[in-house]
Amino acid sequence: MNSPLSQHFSGIQTTLSTTQRGRDNGYAKWPPVVERVDNLGYIEVPDQPFYSHDIGRSSELGGRIYYLNGDTMCNDAGIASNSYQLVLDRKRATEARYLSIDKEGFVEPLIDKDEEETHYLSLPENKTKRVAFWCFGGIVEISPGLGWVWYQKYFIDHSDNSHDLVGVGLARISQDKQAYGIAGQLSSARMPGLMFRINEPLFGSFCTLVDRDMVYLWGQKDSDIFLARVPKANCQHRHMYQYWNGSAYISQITEAASILRDFQHGQFFQSDLFGPHLWMFIGCTRWADSQVMIGMSCRLEGPWDMHPIHVATGIKDPVNYRYCIYPHPWATNMAKGKLLVTWCDHWPGGVIAAKLRFATVGNTHWAHIPLSGYSNRVVCTALSKSSEACRDNGLTLDELMNPRRLSVRGVDQQGVELAVNMIRDSLAIARKEEMADQHAASEDSSQINLGERLIRKIIKHACG
Repeated sequence: MNSPLSQHFSGIQTTLSTTQRGRDNGYAKWPPVVERVDNLGYIEVPDQPFYSHDIGRSSELGGRIYYLNGDTMCNDAGIASNSYQLVLDRKRATEARYLSIDKEGFVEPLIDKDEEETHYLSLPENKTKRVAFWCFGGIVEISPGLGWVWYQKYFIDHSDNSHDLVGVGLARISQDKQAYGIAGQLSSARMPGLMFRINEPLFGSFCTLVDRDMVYLWGQKDSDIFLARVPKANCQHRHMYQYWNGSAYISQITEAASILRDFQHGQFFQSDLFGPHLWMFIGCTRWADSQVMIGMSCRLEGPWDMHPIHVATGIKDPVNYRYCIYPHPWATNMAKGKLLVTWCDHWPGGVIAAKLRFATVGNTHWAHIPLSGYSNRVVCTALSKSSEACRDNGLTLDELMNPRRLSVRGVDQQGVELAVNMIRDSLAIARKEEMADQHAASEDSSQINLGERLIRKIIKHACG
């Protein structure tokens, strides 16, 4: 059966070659539905050795993307407690290069031991120990090429596999070197002492981000996660930190309130994936269940609506659980409902990348009809004839400027096409009517001018 729009179609065929067409994806559904998962393999580069490592949290500094890693097993060269890799091309997110490997194959850590720690580890009674610095929270950039990273400091004893957490330290990260002819090598400068100790929430070591002039920091204490903030110009000054108490940011850390529980790793970020300017979370729980968790909130402080969306799978270690689950919004087109996520499998594995595609709603088809050469009268006439029919069929019709055009939008592509035909016909008919009126007005003017000339001739003849 013909639609009301098809009844408006006059049958006058007009060229549509100058009409622009397209489709805007709607937002992803909430609660989320993952339609497809494409496993992309490990993050590595073909011409460098594959070193088993974890974390894989990405950060941007100076316009470049880096993966921050935890323990990096450099084969016979030893264990680097942390490392980083530079993404060479944003379109190839699974290719990232180490920029600092010595001739023995050891990766230079981003955060390294100081003299006191080096001396401590040199003592005979500490020969089975090492110190580790793990950067789960990522780098926050405070000016181009300069940022901060909050790291967890551990003493690890390999004789009994004990991990003694000391607290959270702070290091300044700068982008000031080259390696392999590639700009972007990083260096660090640790601030003295610790920012937070084990009797406090470990702010900055879970997640960090910059929003306007503030750095927001999440930290764990037992099974709870807490939120703090500090002006980005004062990250190194402990007295400038404020802590969320459930209703406001205050200066007393002991009054901080938990915003989430039972999450081990993850990242908060802003995204339009599920709606305009919403806050999102991607991560994993502390239950070792390999679940990719997703959350959404209108505010950083919550409340957060959390859902499991996928069970992460391993490659070299398919048995143990997956952990260190992080999103990478820079790597995929979230406007198309896609998001790159990474997770880790255990040794001898590494960081695995996967592309998630979410189900979306509200896909909109559109067409822009140029109005160059049409008068205001023609455009107004076409609008008046077309607006009601578009509205009755669930379409929107608007006049846009710069350049001037009519825009028709709707979820049904066929309906949009029928509307385009109707509007073009209305414009053609209105232009013909305008031309006919102009011609009639011209003839009337000619008759009037002829009559005036005859009258003048008669008067002239009478006056002799």
